[in-house]
Amino acid sequence: MNHRLQSPGLPTPLSITLATCLLLALAVPAALAQEGASSDAEKAMQEMMEAMQQATAPGPHHEALADFVGDWDVELKLVMPGAPAQSSKGRSKIGWLIDGRWLEERIEGELFGQPFESFTIRGFDSYAKNHVAVTVSSFDTAMNMVRGLVSDPSGKTATMYGFLDEYTTGELHKPFKVTSRKIDKDHHVLEIWDLGIGEAGAPVLEYSYTRRKE
Repeated sequence: MNHRLQSPGLPTPLSITLATCLLLALAVPAALAQEGASSDAEKAMQEMMEAMQQATAPGPHHEALADFVGDWDVELKLVMPGAPAQSSKGRSKIGWLIDGRWLEERIEGELFGQPFESFTIRGFDSYAKNHVAVTVSSFDTAMNMVRGLVSDPSGKTATMYGFLDEYTTGELHKPFKVTSRKIDKDHHVLEIWDLGIGEAGAPVLEYSYTRRKE
């Protein structure tokens, strides 16, 4: 199971959109006042700006991400069905990439007897109400992205889904699942599931985290 940018001189569609929003936010209220526009139009603009702020502001899910911040010992376990489990050790450092919004994680260790390194960005999309993560690693040249929801009432488990290309079998856009489960403040587990195994899929790679005590 494997883990999975535009010319700096040219504006991207996203940057154009953000610039347009900023110009509207600054210019439209002034134009409305100059032209004596109705208070209804001004109210509509204000409501639009408030809605945008609510959709993009951090919330409780971002606060909960702080539980992952720290230095961790990681046990990586390959658990392919029908084969003996293979375990290896690694270290993880998790911190804020953008304070209060996006986490970054770097894992260094060993996998399949080879040095292994991965880098993940994880956060919560307040508008889509989805956890989202993207990972790259030294194991291949792919970038994998997953999205999903908190899937239990306690809020300790997030289940995310994505697609990857399975080069060992030639499969393209193969669905997979990632579960992230908090056990306590010093332990959490991440599982990668192959949804092509059996009727409900099966976990094939497990990361068990224990907070380092220095």
